[in-house]
Amino acid sequence: MLWSPQPKQTELLTCPATEIFYGGAAGGGKSDGLLMKAFQNIYEYGRNAKAIIFRRAYGELAELFRRADELFIPVGAKYKSNSKFGPNIYFFPNGGQLQLTYLRKDTDVTIYQGSQYTFVGFDELGNYPTDYAWEYMQSRLRSAKGARSLIVGTGNPGGVGQGWIKKRFMDGRLADHIYKREVKLRNGSVQEFTSVYIPSTLYDNPELIKNDPNYEAKLLMLPQYLRDALLNGSWDVFAGQVFSVFKRQTHVREHFLLDPRYWYKFCSMDWGFSKPYDLQWWAVNREGQCYMYREMYGCKDDSRNVGLRKGSDELAKEAWNVALTEGVTTIVADPAMWGKSDNAPCVAENFEKAGWKMIPANNDRVSGLVLFNQMLTNTDENGVPMLTVAPECQGFIDTIPLLTPDPNHQEDIDTKLEDHPYDAARYAMMSDFVQNPQRYVGMERRSGNVKYVDDYNPLE
Repeated sequence: MLWSPQPKQTELLTCPATEIFYGGAAGGGKSDGLLMKAFQNIYEYGRNAKAIIFRRAYGELAELFRRADELFIPVGAKYKSNSKFGPNIYFFPNGGQLQLTYLRKDTDVTIYQGSQYTFVGFDELGNYPTDYAWEYMQSRLRSAKGARSLIVGTGNPGGVGQGWIKKRFMDGRLADHIYKREVKLRNGSVQEFTSVYIPSTLYDNPELIKNDPNYEAKLLMLPQYLRDALLNGSWDVFAGQVFSVFKRQTHVREHFLLDPRYWYKFCSMDWGFSKPYDLQWWAVNREGQCYMYREMYGCKDDSRNVGLRKGSDELAKEAWNVALTEGVTTIVADPAMWGKSDNAPCVAENFEKAGWKMIPANNDRVSGLVLFNQMLTNTDENGVPMLTVAPECQGFIDTIPLLTPDPNHQEDIDTKLEDHPYDAARYAMMSDFVQNPQRYVGMERRSGNVKYVDDYNPLE
């Protein structure tokens, strides 16, 4: 038999989704899967099928050409480096076409304006720093003859495009689960789009393990961040990551009872209008252990680092209605919220009008980074980290693993990144509520009097 799919490759070939990301670790059979998914489209639709697969640079196409020759020449495909239809095209006996080409930079994709394809593939999608090429080529997917059109990407964690790929396919999603999105057309009909992430690792490719028994050992000898990415397919770690200690399995904690005798609640906030804002609800116990149990992250859907452009007065009232029911009235806030550019109320004043008590945060970025990392690293006597978050605090969970150092100031975060949840959490960690929790935890406020609860038991 010329080619036989591995189990995960079979899942890819039988997947009905129109947008697929396949891979996640080295040795998962990604390139073969991508080539055969394109061939499947060509086999089904013949002369009505036109496929194209991209790599980032021409030199990266060599292995793809080699495998395409091995897979397609035996079934009668003819390769032409130049033809009236374009360069580097395999012509199949049934009239279908597959072009292998490259994009030196994302904007080069505009040369395909006016083209139409039934299959678009990106091999090693993580080499693209933005989703521009991916989004643009989706607009080229169409067929006047009714052939099914789809787009497929492959890749490993750790590339420059890790952030946008993770947000698009992994964050808040289950692997191997097809998600549907409906778009209402002008004529009133509804068009359905489907998307899925199909993970594949070395262990899904027993043929490679059999043929190269040393390959797993080679991956196990890599540095930790590379081992987690290339062997285990983890999208939460990569080279240059500042908070490599952050792990979903240890820092994301299911909800539990926050008894007011043992936990004090407050909020922290990083403000944004054109950039996202992040308003976080925290509980701290007498040992200084912190738990973020709610988050309002003002980031535009399906976008990175784009704010909702919501007015501060509207947000203040909305947040106040949420917090008032549980007696949370204080926000440790971005000092920039007190800045004024004209006679209009500043952002902090709008929050105060809504009822909030506003406290300017300590914005020592260097000390804040050290303290934030310590809170992630240190644990209590039961092994629970001193900083944990609830599962729905997705802004924090999605962005913290992607933060890298400022290239000109290694003791700080690169502020060009999506650092708003980090900044809001840093304000919380630097606050007096966390630095001196004994002043606040266990207090009951009745009629303006402060009463300390003497029967404090953090394990009760």
